[in-house]
Amino acid sequence: MTMAIPLKYNIRSLLVRRVSTAMTAGGIALVVAVFVIVMAMVAGLGSAISDTGSPDNVVVVRKGSTTETSSAVQLDQFDALKFLPQIKRDADGNPLASPELPVQVLMQRSGGASDNVVVRGVLPVALQVHQNVHLIEGRMFKPALNQVIVGKALVGRYANTSVGSTLHFGRGNWKVVGIFDAGGSSFESEVWADIHNVQDDTQRGAYYACARLKMVPGTEVEGLIRRIADDPRINLQAQTETDYYKDQSVVANQLRALGMIVAIIMGIGAVFAAMNTMYAAVSARTTEIGTLRALGFRPGAVLGSFLLESLALAVAAGMLGVILALPINGFSTSFGNFVTFSTMAFAFRVTPAVVLQALLFAAVMGVLGGWLPARQAMRMQVVEALRKG
Repeated sequence: MTMAIPLKYNIRSLLVRRVSTAMTAGGIALVVAVFVIVMAMVAGLGSAISDTGSPDNVVVVRKGSTTETSSAVQLDQFDALKFLPQIKRDADGNPLASPELPVQVLMQRSGGASDNVVVRGVLPVALQVHQNVHLIEGRMFKPALNQVIVGKALVGRYANTSVGSTLHFGRGNWKVVGIFDAGGSSFESEVWADIHNVQDDTQRGAYYACARLKMVPGTEVEGLIRRIADDPRINLQAQTETDYYKDQSVVANQLRALGMIVAIIMGIGAVFAAMNTMYAAVSARTTEIGTLRALGFRPGAVLGSFLLESLALAVAAGMLGVILALPINGFSTSFGNFVTFSTMAFAFRVTPAVVLQALLFAAVMGVLGGWLPARQAMRMQVVEALRKG
């Protein structure tokens, strides 16, 4: 039976070399902290996009369109859509079909600068179709009036977004009559107004950009999508909201890739720091290694011991890095969405998955940094090690 070197031996060694241990741990901790911050940003942005969609809804756009802002749905097409048998109805028998017209407008920030913000033209039925959207202050706008409701992520960030204020965009003035919550989704970064007023203000003509339909529970989604595409009265393209926003998450995916590249580059430096620390440890403990071998510990036990030491150092540093990055959790900021060309608010999210990824990243750095020094320690011959000591 192979004997294992006690873990307390490695812990004692790390504590004896306080300065080099602290410097290496600090380097790894900073790399992990940066990794956590980037991944928390990606998680928050991805959540804001993915939470916008509901599996019970389908988004209908013009064939070939990849976004709702580049689409057009004619009025007669929408009339045919809303009476499909797969569309759910409310208690009064009205179809839960929401025609929508999102447009970009310039709005002034509280600090003075201006950003693109989405103004979404809708009808009151939108609140029944988008079930994660609900008013938290004020009331719904009245049709045919220049009134708006504002997503809560805009309140305070932009001027004149409180209830009772007047927003200035397009060709008119719009009174804020309500504030809505959308469960952290990207809708919270929008302003909603009567669709007919938005059409008139933007001179878009008598068409909508897209339609959102709430399906009857148990609807065969693929069948509905084929019906919408093949019906000559409709001839449009449809997909579930969840799939639609998954396709829109290209920005989050690009940020994730960029963050991984930055983390890997910084991680390489941390690996060399850990390697240098472990080489110094092997050099300083040559006699100890020879003694361990003389006591009967096999080369594999020596290899495992030094790898474990490097791993323990890296994981402990990784935990420190996670702690350093935790204050970013819940921090709200805004980001330019290159798909809609508008500003979207989101919150950093340090999720359990992000923490696990960070600790695994730290562990990989520890193993890579400790592998070569551990192999050197394993290959030492007993007599040679004792003589060098």
